[in-house]
Amino acid sequence: MTAGSEQDLRWDAARTAAHLAVPGPGADKYLRGVLGLRTGSAAYPGAAVLGAEAAWRTGLGLLRYVPPVGDPEPELGLPTPAAAVLAARPETVFASDAEGRLRCDAWLVGSGTDPARRSFAEGEAIRRLLADDAPVVLDAGALGLLVGPEAERPRAPTVATPHRGEFLALWRAAGLGERPAGWPAGRGEAPDEAALRDAATALAGSLGATVLLKGSLTIAATPGGFHAACGPATPWLAAAGTGDVLAGILGALVATHAAAVRADPELLGPLGASAAVLHDAAARLAAADDGAHPGRPITALDVAHALPATVERLLGVRTASVG
Repeated sequence: MTAGSEQDLRWDAARTAAHLAVPGPGADKYLRGVLGLRTGSAAYPGAAVLGAEAAWRTGLGLLRYVPPVGDPEPELGLPTPAAAVLAARPETVFASDAEGRLRCDAWLVGSGTDPARRSFAEGEAIRRLLADDAPVVLDAGALGLLVGPEAERPRAPTVATPHRGEFLALWRAAGLGERPAGWPAGRGEAPDEAALRDAATALAGSLGATVLLKGSLTIAATPGGFHAACGPATPWLAAAGTGDVLAGILGALVATHAAAVRADPELLGPLGASAAVLHDAAARLAAADDGAHPGRPITALDVAHALPATVERLLGVRTASVG
């Protein structure tokens, strides 16, 4: 079944479970999916750690981390992103920029980066990825590479993960107007589901990339017309770093389905929606938010740590539905 045949859906646990990869008896680390990371920076090394934690705990075979090219030396006694990732996840493999494109099924780029501080060489390296054939998850500081006078439609199957503020910046830079129809001008006001869906669909078509519009209600939309809504998410997810965790989850799902995504880039829509549902389910588990009780505060790392148990629960849903 192609992704484009699934239209106008409220994404749920059962659909998410169907997109979780389970290793078979003959699996090895390369067959289970290899994800490359170009995330974090001297100013935000923690973003690289959160994405790596989430990707590993969602499930894949190998994670390669490529440090940002030309990044300034950290200040305030902070570690470099590579040192932070090594300390947190020593099983991660590190590669130089020249080696970074080798044997990666998919890429996650941009989390914890500032386009104003990105070196020319780092920008060119990301553009090369977008011109290649391995799927790319574009987050945070890398989103702007999809728009502007020098931007080209990505050849790589690409999914962009903006929150509403980043989405509006992309919308305007893409020449689509000041704001989408139905979007309130006030910062504290949220568009309704139809306005979010229509805007995400329009931007996906303009960019030639899948859009995962993040928020309490998250919308996945593809250039081919697939769209799905996820949520509303637990309010405990409104915390710093949770977007980096979502990006890591999505990177892992894309890496484990990379061959299918290359054959049908529309699959990035269901994978994006699945990442959002898995993200919320892990947050609810960590926060003890079962809908009947108010729950408890959580951090982004709590969400990442809850992922293996959440995957187990969702695979139980899949087994029950098959049975």
